[in-house]
Amino acid sequence: MAARPRPYYVDVPLRWSDMDALGHVNNVQFLRLLEEARVIAFAQWFSGVETGPDGRPPLLIARAEVEYLRQLHWRKEPIVVAVWVSQLAGASFDTSYEVRSSREDDADVYAVGETTQVVFDMETQRPVRIADEHRPLLQAHAGPPVQMRRRPKGRA
Repeated sequence: MAARPRPYYVDVPLRWSDMDALGHVNNVQFLRLLEEARVIAFAQWFSGVETGPDGRPPLLIARAEVEYLRQLHWRKEPIVVAVWVSQLAGASFDTSYEVRSSREDDADVYAVGETTQVVFDMETQRPVRIADEHRPLLQAHAGPPVQMRRRPKGRA
């Protein structure tokens, strides 16, 4: 995937109910933040393009991974989620994310994440290839995968 100068940014408000008993945004809520950013980004990216019956490509999430870097305390200002496509395959693509304090280069990064979306035919219950007309829309937002620390597989 080609490098891009800046990721696509989405402002996502925090909800009071996102907090847990420790006073920070609960880890489970980070998946919701990524989802909200992804839905907004895809609506913009696919605007005016023939897609699925509800106006967007029929996608299922096949994988979601989040690495928490620092506590995010509730605040009035929205947080910023940077969103970009980090891998494009036949019937799927990966989306990378950074949950940030702002759009500034030196912003605090609270978490990074990655999801794998699969284009899916709900009638046949099978994956289908990404439409040729959708590939350039995804490639326009392409960049390298988000960097995560990974634990070696097979070790506890």
